Amino acid sequence: MVVSLASMIEIRDLSHIYSGRTKALDSLSFSVERGEVVGLLGPNGAGKSTAVKLITGILRPTSGSVKVAGLEVSENLAEIRERIGFMPQETSLYEDLTAHEILEYHADLYRVPKGEVSERVARMLELAGLTHRKDDRIKTYSGGMKRRLALVRTILHDSELLILDEMSLGVDVQSRNLIWNQVRKLRDDGLTVLFCTNYMDEAEALADRVIVIDNGKLVTEGTPDALKREHVGNYLIEALLEGMDPENDDSWLSGRLGMEVEKLSEPLDDHPRTAWIKSQSGHSDLPHVIGKLTDLGLVVKQVALREPSLGDVFLAITGSKLRD
Repeated sequence: MVVSLASMIEIRDLSHIYSGRTKALDSLSFSVERGEVVGLLGPNGAGKSTAVKLITGILRPTSGSVKVAGLEVSENLAEIRERIGFMPQETSLYEDLTAHEILEYHADLYRVPKGEVSERVARMLELAGLTHRKDDRIKTYSGGMKRRLALVRTILHDSELLILDEMSLGVDVQSRNLIWNQVRKLRDDGLTVLFCTNYMDEAEALADRVIVIDNGKLVTEGTPDALKREHVGNYLIEALLEGMDPENDDSWLSGRLGMEVEKLSEPLDDHPRTAWIKSQSGHSDLPHVIGKLTDLGLVVKQVALREPSLGDVFLAITGSKLRD
């Protein structure tokens, strides 16, 4: 890995083992450049939350190095925390306070100059769409309102780096749209954003680059478009099939088609199965695929051609089995 002098986050050979000897991270290395919006993706238990806790200084690494703005986190924790705005999965808001009080408290905690507090708090309330509810207690807020407040709290103190863990978890469509637009504006303003998400459409909509980790290791990284081309191809053919033996899997079908089947849905009684077939040529591959499937004695109930999504990439890389 080549680390640029412009890197906001530098992680090198980072490992972390919890007290029960569970290895959460295993020699993980990646960087986030200044002004980038980067999505950190991975299945449940991949190590995303551990990586975030190490970057923010909540945990100390077992081995390896974590730097923010060129400073080793473990040696410069107080200074680094002033540069970071962190929104955890749990909103961590004092439910008996009002939004106005929460933001004033945060301003005091991060030593915002007294003469600027009032203007900054008012601006954050407006950004969150909460000016009309600024004097209501947090416990009366919806989940979306709490997430919006948690987001603007992270930028109140002029942070250079935002770390957002599941920024739109459990929010309504309107709140999600506002949060996404705020992240886009922050990027335009030059802030660096690292976010963890399980929503692939969120990563595709916001990330300049995505980093995929699994079992504590780096699996791949790149722009969404580059990863789609590399791991899936230009197109996916979705075929709904009847008559397939339940014992047949994606490798069986790939061999007979002469094209890679990204995945094949699990057999369920007598229900049709869906095959997702990688295609470089698009429409010109359809006659070949339909003909081959028919020759195999399968009934093609439906066939469709579409461009791949980041979700397709994620499943191609990490598999489709459930993770706990």
